[in-house]
Amino acid sequence: MPEIRAKTARLLNAGVTEIALTENVTAAMSYIAAGLDLEPGSEILISDQEHPGGQRPWLNAVKRRGGSVQTVHIPKPAESDSEVMDVFRNALNSRTRVLAISHVITGSGAILPVKQMCAEARARGIFTVIDGAQAVGHIPVDLADMGCDAYVGCFHKWLLAPAGAGFLYLRKDRAPAVWSTLASSHWNDHQDDGFRFTQRGTGSMSLLMGVDAALDFHASIGPERIHQRVKFLGDHLRDGLRKIPGARIYTPSAAAMCAGITVYGVNGVTGQRLQDEMWTRARLRPRASGAIGVRHCTHIFNSPKEIDQALTVVRALAKS
Repeated sequence: MPEIRAKTARLLNAGVTEIALTENVTAAMSYIAAGLDLEPGSEILISDQEHPGGQRPWLNAVKRRGGSVQTVHIPKPAESDSEVMDVFRNALNSRTRVLAISHVITGSGAILPVKQMCAEARARGIFTVIDGAQAVGHIPVDLADMGCDAYVGCFHKWLLAPAGAGFLYLRKDRAPAVWSTLASSHWNDHQDDGFRFTQRGTGSMSLLMGVDAALDFHASIGPERIHQRVKFLGDHLRDGLRKIPGARIYTPSAAAMCAGITVYGVNGVTGQRLQDEMWTRARLRPRASGAIGVRHCTHIFNSPKEIDQALTVVRALAKS
């Protein structure tokens, strides 16, 4: 565990004692929601595009303690950082105690201006939790520069580790505000709050070895090289989609707000059908994203040829 925590801290530009190992993002978010003392009347602000694992822990917390979860609408696609900032800035008020939002929205691929959001929240004394499930290993993440109070993520998505392993970052000066949810011998050890939240009983050593190998693999290639490749393939896909009449893109068009996730559809074609046609015609497997289309993720193991095959399928469905 010390080696994995240290490698994760280096990747994210954080202190080792600020990193806890968890089962997944949902568990990490739940530790924060369950561990914060929220007074009656507190408001938690989230977006309308949060994953259930980022949303439900807060619904559970306010049902138990009182308060409310307020939801703001983010346009889909969002067109600029300023547009998103205006939405959140107008929703913050004197009762807001927590801002819990995604770094990269899973249902659109939008990269939110989290650094600006955290600065705005900090000036108002609001605790910030960023859901990095779709960010870590995908785009650069610098937690010291971001300025969030907490950040939750996983190793099995863009870092390609085995499923069932995640992490929780708690900024050192904010960690004492979060109670331990699972208590073992170090439940009250504030010398190493990361270990306090890592300690949860017996786990899987083989799973941790897989995480360790995945972190080494990522570091051996280089995070920036990976980001550039992921971004190149994502741009190639979006550039091709823009040339197809009848194709609709729900991912932002601004270059700084998108990378390797593209959510798109074809007029008159459901997401499930588009997913199935991709498999039947080209043995590709982007995932259906509700009724609107598919979420297509481009990683380093993909190729421009595969992107072109996907565009051929979209082109054929659009014509029909």
